[in-house]
Amino acid sequence: MRSTFHTLEVGKRGVVAQQTALATTGHNITNANAPGYSRQVAKMAAARPIEFPGMTRSTNPNQLGMGVEVTSIKRIRDFLLDIEYRNQNSDLSTWIVKQETLSNVEGIFNEPSENSIATSISEFWNAWQLLSKNPSSTDLSARTVVQQKAIALTETFNHIASQLNTLQNNLTQRIDVKVAEVNNTVQQISDLTIMINRVEGLGDNANDLRDQRDLLIDQLSTLGNLQVIETDDNYQVIFGDVMVVDGIQPPTEFALANVNALTRGEIAGYVESRDVHVQNYITQMNVMANTLATGKIEVTLPAGSILPPGVTIPGAVMDPTNPRKLAQDTKHTVDGLNGLHKLGYTLQEPATAGKDFFVATGGGTITAANIRVNPEIVDNLANIAAAMRTEQVTQNGVTTEKVLQGNGDLALMIASLAEGKFDYRGQNGAITNEGTFAGYLQSVIAQLGTDSDDAYRMVQNGTLLSDHADRLRQAVSSVSLDEEMADMIRFQHAYSASARVMTTIDEMLDKLINGTGVVGR
Repeated sequence: MRSTFHTLEVGKRGVVAQQTALATTGHNITNANAPGYSRQVAKMAAARPIEFPGMTRSTNPNQLGMGVEVTSIKRIRDFLLDIEYRNQNSDLSTWIVKQETLSNVEGIFNEPSENSIATSISEFWNAWQLLSKNPSSTDLSARTVVQQKAIALTETFNHIASQLNTLQNNLTQRIDVKVAEVNNTVQQISDLTIMINRVEGLGDNANDLRDQRDLLIDQLSTLGNLQVIETDDNYQVIFGDVMVVDGIQPPTEFALANVNALTRGEIAGYVESRDVHVQNYITQMNVMANTLATGKIEVTLPAGSILPPGVTIPGAVMDPTNPRKLAQDTKHTVDGLNGLHKLGYTLQEPATAGKDFFVATGGGTITAANIRVNPEIVDNLANIAAAMRTEQVTQNGVTTEKVLQGNGDLALMIASLAEGKFDYRGQNGAITNEGTFAGYLQSVIAQLGTDSDDAYRMVQNGTLLSDHADRLRQAVSSVSLDEEMADMIRFQHAYSASARVMTTIDEMLDKLINGTGVVGR
């Protein structure tokens, strides 16, 4: 015979179970806007039934139900969608960093504008054109223009190189910061893993702690590519090629030496931006600066030019009356503007051949960072060579070789370098073998524009893919207030019904205890 209070116990279990479900719903509602929170549900199941109690085994065909109980409170999460989201998140972070870097490089080049290097180069060639028309010693205004435009050009090279080097240093500092952020996040993940093991070792579900750990894993995926391996006994996180979390073991520090193993994420984006993109434009600026000063280029020396003493040109036809005078136009390959400048004459007396127009600060190979106008030219405009002809002048019985006043052949030839094709094959990292100086710069700017457009397009595509993966994940895990409100009403009614069962049994017991066996009172 079953217990008189059996149904009262069944009603009580219903009240407890619905109350637990209602509390879980309330937990969902209050965390609806908490980052990383996953919807939780109270799993209910019929309690284990029992036989009718008695001295012997019951012969009744049915078991006696014991109501309902909450077997567990589970969070709703799809780990495959987590993997997809984190992969897309890592890719997107990489391209965001690249786009940001390339945008900064575009700002440094500042093309097109009045202060760009293209403008400085154009004005530099124009200054030589002006000097070719006014090379005399009585009016130095044209020489002043050449000097100032040359200084402006070298300063533009220096400024761009300085800005690119500063950008590289900033990227290095950001890598350091991000590596520290990785280790901080890994430490938190390790601490949570220990806490989760303790909670779940007691048979409970550490839902909220798992949400916090998954949110940290999401953040870690922004910094680099990772792999999460979870089994019944262990939880491991591999960041790049380092297993940073291995269960309850102390976390492994992620070092700067490991960053090259990263293929995606912000850190990989910073490394590639610094070592590939920014370095490439530094190289291109160095190629341009060095080629302008010393790059091979073929010029045509006009007939009648007087070569400086000691200069010989293989195959050149010389005037029989003057072994230094070209008898006809002669093609000759010079070492950049410096090489051509040394074939002409300054305003010094006696006639003096020009020197290197550009030099490197501190000596060595000319680069964008160290190119400067020869200090002798900066100090004295007369050291700018513009003529290619001299004359013998005799005064007081002394014959002196002087520059032929009014001759601007060299200045004109230097101005024509704007249309000449430089040979870039001797420059490491050059993007072409041959081309005009302006054409090379346009190629560099075009490459920058293409790289920037690619990065922008990849960010747009990556954003779509990342958002799509996140929406799929949120469709499973996020809290829907409409659903939670419906559940709340459902559990509320179930709670009320269970309470009504208890009330009914109470009334029955009241009738049985207080309303029966009172005849004759």
